[in-house]
Amino acid sequence: MKKTIIYIGLAVSVSLFAACSDLLDTNPKDFLSIESYYKTEDDVINSLGAIYSVLGSQNTYGRYLVIDGAMDDLCYWNQSEADIINRLCSWNYTPAQPHLANLWNSLYEGIERSNVLLENIGKVDGLEETARNKYIGETRFLRAYYHYLLADNWGAVPLKMVSSKKVSEVNIAPTSQKEIFQTVVEEIEDILEKDMLNPADSYNHVSRVSTTVAQGILARIYLKMAGYPLYMGEDMYEKALYWAQQVELSHLHMLNRDYDQIFINHSQDIQDVQYRESMWEANFVGNSTTDPGKSDKYSWIGVTNGIICYSDKDDLGYSYGYIRTRLKLWDLFDDTDKRKMRSIAPYKFNTTDVNKYDEKTTSFTSIAERCAAKWRREEESVKPKTKNYSTTNFPILRYSDVLLMIAEAENELHGATDVALAALNQVRERAGVKCYTTGTTDDTKITVTGADELRQIIRDERARELCFEGIRKHDLIRWGIYVQEMQKAAAEPYETGNVGNGRTSDANQRTKMAAIASKMTEKYLLFPIPQSELNLNNKMKQNKYW
Repeated sequence: MKKTIIYIGLAVSVSLFAACSDLLDTNPKDFLSIESYYKTEDDVINSLGAIYSVLGSQNTYGRYLVIDGAMDDLCYWNQSEADIINRLCSWNYTPAQPHLANLWNSLYEGIERSNVLLENIGKVDGLEETARNKYIGETRFLRAYYHYLLADNWGAVPLKMVSSKKVSEVNIAPTSQKEIFQTVVEEIEDILEKDMLNPADSYNHVSRVSTTVAQGILARIYLKMAGYPLYMGEDMYEKALYWAQQVELSHLHMLNRDYDQIFINHSQDIQDVQYRESMWEANFVGNSTTDPGKSDKYSWIGVTNGIICYSDKDDLGYSYGYIRTRLKLWDLFDDTDKRKMRSIAPYKFNTTDVNKYDEKTTSFTSIAERCAAKWRREEESVKPKTKNYSTTNFPILRYSDVLLMIAEAENELHGATDVALAALNQVRERAGVKCYTTGTTDDTKITVTGADELRQIIRDERARELCFEGIRKHDLIRWGIYVQEMQKAAAEPYETGNVGNGRTSDANQRTKMAAIASKMTEKYLLFPIPQSELNLNNKMKQNKYW
C-alpha cells in the first residue's frame, strides 16, 4: 500500500472534551519524530484529531465518497457526457482517476495514523487509565471503520493493523472483503464489550464516536454481510437487529420532529444534542476565505448537490446544482410527505440572466429539472461564502436509518411483526404520512400482507428518508439489484408518459438522465484499485473487469 507521511503536529483549536465543531479542523503544522512526541495528553488529543480529520475531507464525506462516487437510481448528474469524461461520477473513469486515488489514500492515512497512536499511547506519562482506554477505543473504532469503507468500496484490500516502519514497506497482499468485515466487527464488538467508548450524552456535539454510534455502524455492517456478495446467512440479520435495537434501548436518540431542521443544522453547524437524530457527523469548519490553506479539508455539500444558484451574494451562495432528481424518487413520495419538498427542490434561481441570478421562481419545465435540496446554501451561517466550498456538515449516521435497519432485519428474520412495523412507523409518523398495519384498517393506515410486501415497503422508505445521503447505492448493491435498478433508471425518461408531459423537458435532458445509468454494469459494483497502488504494491491485483 501507499506509504504516507504521518502528520504528528496538528492544530486543534479546542480540547476534544470541550469539544465542538472544531474537532475536524486540523491542519499539519510541523513534522515531528515519533520519538519526540507522545509526551502529554494533549499530544494524544491532537493525534486523535488527525485521525478524525480524514472524515472532514472533500475526498471522503465532503464530496467524493458520498456524491460523485455514490450515484444511484434516485438522481442523475446534470452535465453532458463530454463534460464528465473520467470523472468519478461518470461511466468511463479509470484506475488512474485522481479522486479515486485520493479517497483510497485518505482512508489509509487514517489507518496509518491510528496505528501510530495505538503503538505510542502507552508512552504518555500521567494519563489516567480510564481516559487512555477511551482514546484507544475511539482510535481502534476509526481504524476499523476506515477498513470497512475500503472493503465496502473496493472489495479485497490490504489489512493494515501495524504502522509502516520503513518507506519500502509497500508490498502487502490484499485480504478478502469477508475477512476484512469479520475483523472489523470483531474489533468493534471487543471495544463495546470492554466499554471503551463514551455515551452520546457525554458530549455537547455529534462529531465524535460514541457507544451508540459504534452499535449503529455494527448494524449497518452486519446488514452488508447478510447481503450481496457475501450472503453470510441469517445470523447476520440477528446481529444487525441486536445492535440496532441496542441504540433504540439507550433512549439517547430520537427523531427530530422537524425534518427540515436536521439539514439546516448541518448547514449552520448546530450540534443537535436535544434529539441527537444526527448521531455522527463529519464536521467542516470554514471555507477557503474564512479558513484558508486547509488543503482538502473543505465541504462541497450544497455546492454540488444543492439548489442551482449562480449568485455570489452572501445571502444566497453559489451552487452548481449538478444533482437532479429522477422521476422515480418524485413518484415515491406522497404529496403530503413532509420530506418531499425538503429533498427535492421546491424552487430554483434564474441562471440565464446575469442581472437576475438572485431571482427565485417556483416554475419548472419538468420534474426532472428539480435539484437535490436537502442542503441549501442560503441557509449557511458562515460568511463570506465562497463559490466552491460550503461549511456544511455531513451526517454519517442518523437515528432514522437505525430504525429502518431494525425494520429490515426484523422483517427478514420474522416477517411483518409489530417490532418491524413499530420501527418503520416512527419514521412514517414524523413524515406525516399513513402508517402500516397487518390488521384490519381504515383510511388512516395501510395494510401489509406479509414479509415480501414489507421488504419492498422498507426499501422504498429508505429511499424517501435517506435519499442523497450517500447510502442508496450501497443499499442497492447489498440487495443484489444495483445493475437492474440502474438500467431501469436509464430507461425511465423514455417510457410512455415521461416524454414531456411536465416530467422530462427535452431530448437533451433525457440523454443526460440515461447517460451514466445505462453504462452501469457489474463492473461498477466495486471501484478499481487505484493505479498508483498497483504501481507501488506488487502483491495487489486489479478488480474484475477493470
